[in-house]
Amino acid sequence: MPTQSFVDALEHLPDAVSVSVALRNDTGQAVDMRVEYMNKAARSGQPDPGTAIGGLCSQLWPQMVDNGSFAACMRVLNTGISESGAFAWTQDATYRPADYEYQALRIGNDRLLWVLRDNSARVLHAELLAAVTTELASAAETDEVLRTLTTRIMPAVGATTGAAVLNEPDSNTYVVRHIHDAEEGPRPPVPFSVNAPYPMAHTARTGQPLYFSTPAQRSRAFPEAVPFFSDRHQSTAVLPLQTRSALLGAVSFHFAIRHPFDAAEQAFLTALVDHCAQAVERIRLRATLDKAHAQLQVLADLGRLLPTSLDTSTTFGNIVEAVVPRIADGCVIHLVDRTGQPALATVRHHDADQEEGLRALLDRFPPQLDAAGGIGAVIRTGEHELITNVPGTLDQLARSTQHRAALRRLVPAASWLAVPMTHAGSVIGSMVLMQSATASALFTPADVPFAQELAQRATQAVINARRYAEQRDVAHTLQSSLLPGELPSLPGMELAACYHPGAEGTLVGGDFYDIVPTGNHTWMIAIGDVCGKGPHAAALTGLVRHTARAAARADDHPAAVLHAINTAMLAESEKPRFCTAAYARLHLGRHTTTLTLTLGGHPRPLLRHADGRITTLGQAGTLLGVVPTPRLHTITYPLNPGDLLLFYTDGVTERRAPERMLGEEGIRHVLHSTRNGSAQDVIAALEQAIIDFTPRPLDDDFAVMALRLL
Repeated sequence: MPTQSFVDALEHLPDAVSVSVALRNDTGQAVDMRVEYMNKAARSGQPDPGTAIGGLCSQLWPQMVDNGSFAACMRVLNTGISESGAFAWTQDATYRPADYEYQALRIGNDRLLWVLRDNSARVLHAELLAAVTTELASAAETDEVLRTLTTRIMPAVGATTGAAVLNEPDSNTYVVRHIHDAEEGPRPPVPFSVNAPYPMAHTARTGQPLYFSTPAQRSRAFPEAVPFFSDRHQSTAVLPLQTRSALLGAVSFHFAIRHPFDAAEQAFLTALVDHCAQAVERIRLRATLDKAHAQLQVLADLGRLLPTSLDTSTTFGNIVEAVVPRIADGCVIHLVDRTGQPALATVRHHDADQEEGLRALLDRFPPQLDAAGGIGAVIRTGEHELITNVPGTLDQLARSTQHRAALRRLVPAASWLAVPMTHAGSVIGSMVLMQSATASALFTPADVPFAQELAQRATQAVINARRYAEQRDVAHTLQSSLLPGELPSLPGMELAACYHPGAEGTLVGGDFYDIVPTGNHTWMIAIGDVCGKGPHAAALTGLVRHTARAAARADDHPAAVLHAINTAMLAESEKPRFCTAAYARLHLGRHTTTLTLTLGGHPRPLLRHADGRITTLGQAGTLLGVVPTPRLHTITYPLNPGDLLLFYTDGVTERRAPERMLGEEGIRHVLHSTRNGSAQDVIAALEQAIIDFTPRPLDDDFAVMALRLL
């Protein structure tokens, strides 16, 4: 019989080991063996280990006689020379049918040490580890790793059910991400509490592995979880999903047959789970780097895009286009309106149906500032809000049964991050980033600084757009005051005019036109271009316009009016400021219509005769506001029915493409193409030709006015 220390060592071996005593015949040859000792692994293969001790090997395991291993044992006992071999065991009443290796060694003269090793299990383990290692090495998403765990590893080790609990990166939020159930199939992810009195929660919280060979062991350790245990689960192993640097969660294996969980099985399950943990950590590290790169790229793109437009809607479009779907699945921006309430500015989601649903929900149930959470609370408090328990939060935010139903009809989000948009110490709105339930990662506290920087850049762009809009409205209002509100109705005449500001829409332009009566049958027609833009140009335009109107009351001769303007400009400004102007007196007689025209450095108007001919009118004169006595020439022209007279500023002819200008020829082309058109047709066609001449924005403002004699 082996010594006690030797027996203790044999008890911990994973291989089946037995010691037998030889039975010899009269000639001293060994003919059988009687079992003297069996270790734990050997006893586990016997229906009744107690009665096996003392039994004859040929009777206990007749398959040994059939496969030749019994004869090998006899040779070892007779010669003392050790032997080894392999065979396929089929006697399922004892050891598991599989491929085995054996070794036979004589101890002393009459004892045989027999070692039986389940070779197929070792091969299976090695092959499974190799296959799992290959799959995990190519996994690019966490879900791929967990699918390998639940659809390949768990069935391969014989687990009938199992699950993987995983925390979200840089957070204490846990989710049951994948469940394996051989009978019920896959289940959707569900939130998980690591403080619950369950084995999975204990391991996910502490990193301690748990092994329960029987239901009784499991129930004694976690009595509060007994209602959740299934009768199908005879043995359970729960292992931490962890690496050297992080505890990521836990994995459970439930077996329909009882497992002793010896050292070899524990080591094998641990190796499999550790492989998965390392793959998850690798993917997370890569995802962290990718997210950081994407966030920096978004900020860089916004830094490039936001200054390109001062239009509010374009600004919002640039923001959501940069964010969705690179950083978030959805983005919602609210701005505080004049009443202090949140107003929806824009909403974008990568799913068009979800976007439509969000917009309808926010229109029907706008955020409220007195809400305990959500957009209203973020705007009221100026504090960010990071939500990962979305279903519970939505129930808290619901203001009515109808509101709750509308919230639940939306595709559930996995997390959202709401940050305030602040300017000069005041909250002007909020930005919400949303991640759907299908996203690979939720928002975490590590994302808050990025979201705050994103909101700050968006805020500055909104403030700039607002300022531009306000300045543009002021400029347009001031510009409108320098132009006639409506053109008068002249007997026997068609009138049409238009004015376009330049690209700098916040600055008042210097171009103007005017038409006012000066007598029973006479009218003053004026068009001009004051140098410069902005308030000084507006003041000078007002001076020119009002001086012309006042001077025309005393003497409506065009030269007299231009002399009055020149004198007023010289007296008003110490610095040289000039103006070009075309002034004409239109006399509507009973049978004849005449035009008396004087030009002060202004482009000559064009006359399209009734027969289609086009001629220029007037003689060039001196700019106004430069010298005390400008050279001015006055010429009178008769106008006939069908004639069309076109006045314009140099913003028309100097409309510039890369290598050419529209010029007078461009205007003539429009006049030819609209020969049978009305004055309004000519103005509309010329306006479109100016805009279409080049895709570049207008460099200068322009004014045009047309008169057509009926």
